[in-house]
Amino acid sequence: MHNLQKVTLALAAVVACTNAQAIDLVTNGDTTLSLGGYIKAEGIFASPDNGDSEFEGNIRESRLNLTTTKTIDDKKLKGFIEGDFYGDYASGSSNLRLRHAFLQLDNVTVGKTWNGQFFAVAPLLTEQLDFWGLAFGTVAGNGLNIRPDLTVHYANKGLRLTAQEPVYDNADLPDLVASYSGKVSDFGYNTPDIDYTVAVMGRDVSTGNEGNEDSDIGVGASLAGRLKLGAGSLHASVYTGDGMGVYSGLCATGPLNPGVEDSCDAEDGDLVSQTGFSVGYRHVFTPKLRGNIRYGKVKVDNEADTTLDVKSANLIYSYLPDVDFGIEWRDRSETMLPWRQAGHEVEVMAKYKF
Repeated sequence: MHNLQKVTLALAAVVACTNAQAIDLVTNGDTTLSLGGYIKAEGIFASPDNGDSEFEGNIRESRLNLTTTKTIDDKKLKGFIEGDFYGDYASGSSNLRLRHAFLQLDNVTVGKTWNGQFFAVAPLLTEQLDFWGLAFGTVAGNGLNIRPDLTVHYANKGLRLTAQEPVYDNADLPDLVASYSGKVSDFGYNTPDIDYTVAVMGRDVSTGNEGNEDSDIGVGASLAGRLKLGAGSLHASVYTGDGMGVYSGLCATGPLNPGVEDSCDAEDGDLVSQTGFSVGYRHVFTPKLRGNIRYGKVKVDNEADTTLDVKSANLIYSYLPDVDFGIEWRDRSETMLPWRQAGHEVEVMAKYKF
């Protein structure tokens, strides 16, 4: 109870502040300590294909982060730690959960943070309100492995090289990702720019059942892009690969089952291939009102011919520069997570960023 009171007082202090985009708590010479995050209240009306309709309201997505920056011998050093209040998401608890904890020195980042698949896809996707379905249809669609406990990034201009904690416990090597981000603009007079990221990835994948340590090397590739079109933008991505189920979020033998890693990537001792794509459109109607529509689909080459498609549409209204209200409709063909069933959902939300 005492810890909960501390958290409540901290959140109340944040709400009382009017300065957005992080609050500088301490500045000592070239060292700065800042507080940031957001408070999000959401209500979800769920109408699953199998089961009764229900309503769920919470503020668990709300998060707090601390950032420290300083310069030592002309080198920029940054530390970042962030938590939200999902705790054990499967049980619906509201305990503080560690999301990020990393240090960054010039071009190198080490710690718990986004994996290489996320950086290869998510920055080019449309804006979504669904905390658990941001990237389904892409190779960065799995919320359970999207922030490994240990990740090393080297980023230089458009190049990013990543080594991350392997999902397979008995892997001989870390999971690896190499990506390159760039812009294509030389199409002629008045031709809009295209932002893109291409990535390749490899990982040691278990091909055996429980107690069998056989494995194989899974390889995948991804391409994501964004085309600006006047007041809007078109967003698209495609990926394919063997043994990529733990990152795409769709298992070979059925929807994601936490703790059953083998079923995501292999069947009858062989790696399972899958292909997915997503396409979306973002439009800015006014300086305060924007909207997004998105469609994603994944097809798994397994005995059951598992497929998944996800559709969504939203409107987001910026009531104040740091306060958004939004509504989103979504429909998924399969149960992707035990707490996100197949069927329709409507989410309404209010969000304050600081």
